[in-house]
Amino acid sequence: MAIVQSRLLACFAAFLFIGAPAFAQNNVSLENLTARDKDGKTVLTLARVDVANTNLSRGEIAQLFSSDAADSPGLALAARMTADKVTISGATLVSEGGKISFGPFEAVGIREGRFAKITMDGFTGVFPDNGGAGGGGSLTGRALLMENGNFAPVIAALQTNHFEAAAVQVGRIVWGGFSGAFTDSATPAGAPGGNQIKVSLQGLTVDSQYSGTTPVSGKVDAVGFVLDPAPASEFGKGLRAFGYERIELGLSGAGRYDAATQKLVLQDYTISSPNAGRLSVSGEMSGVDASALSSADSTQRNMALLGASIEGLKIDFVNEGLVDKGFAFASAKQGKSAAALRAEVSSMAVQLLPLLLGGDPQSLSLAQSVQGFVNTPRNFSLSLKARGTPVPLARLGAIRDPQTFLALVNVSLAANQ
Repeated sequence: MAIVQSRLLACFAAFLFIGAPAFAQNNVSLENLTARDKDGKTVLTLARVDVANTNLSRGEIAQLFSSDAADSPGLALAARMTADKVTISGATLVSEGGKISFGPFEAVGIREGRFAKITMDGFTGVFPDNGGAGGGGSLTGRALLMENGNFAPVIAALQTNHFEAAAVQVGRIVWGGFSGAFTDSATPAGAPGGNQIKVSLQGLTVDSQYSGTTPVSGKVDAVGFVLDPAPASEFGKGLRAFGYERIELGLSGAGRYDAATQKLVLQDYTISSPNAGRLSVSGEMSGVDASALSSADSTQRNMALLGASIEGLKIDFVNEGLVDKGFAFASAKQGKSAAALRAEVSSMAVQLLPLLLGGDPQSLSLAQSVQGFVNTPRNFSLSLKARGTPVPLARLGAIRDPQTFLALVNVSLAANQ
């Protein structure tokens, strides 16, 4: 059923956004349009559709949104559609899995498989609990804006059933996020705090630029993701034992790719969590063929990536409570004080790390930095840089001992600076 719903929703997107060049000339308004799956159990209803300056006739627009729209005739119409604007006053998707109601949509500048802007006011979903077995709940999504996009691969995937090729290009996405609550079927309804799992996201912004089908720059910023488990659930109890009531995360980062030099740069991809810390990753790769980023064939992407080389990688961590809670949790499990466990780990770092690294000259300074961080966990910066020429990923994957790795890569660790 999930596949059927995804297919109808993907087709709905194709109706709005996919087109090819033609002479637009018609204004069409239709009401109460319905699309069904082959079994008639999943129904998509559109309250009112207004299409401005389109190359399709009224009959073709009606056929486009009919029950056959997910098959060849409807897809062929979607493939050649152009319009200045498509407005849908509201839509409802009903199936055995639940009901999703969409707010008004508007798509403008539909030309040759591209669109200038799409807006959606939001959506609400209600899902049954499967006869008391659990899992039911509700989900509310807030306003969505997309700009400068290309959904042509979606319709091609629908036509060929090769959904791995359904890559979507969107220049900008701004989403107000979502909030939802679902029943934890493993937790009784009368348990302390109830049996609801709550999840939410405050907002998401993604900016991307493309050269043809190859992404050349991107930036992402996701804020306020919260996963709040049922307090009496095993996950909830385990999380509290570690010192947290819920999981709170944020994500940000940027990247760029230069096809001429085949260089890929990651810039400060950071995961942050209140009262836990911040983990940032940045790095550079060379010899990255464009197919590693744009090919619809996963095998080709993986092979192209294996042909790339690592120039450098940097990992930065700022502790804001995670390490301290980790020591408290582990020491309670072992029946000792956190201070005693910290002293043991500190001592082991100095004694064992040089042995594990085969007595490499770098090992002593690394061990001392680890010891400094364990004793006073404020922050650390781990840097890995290729010695001489960049190191091919395929070669890194074949390394089986630390001595070989350290001969190829210079490793440095700075703590509490």
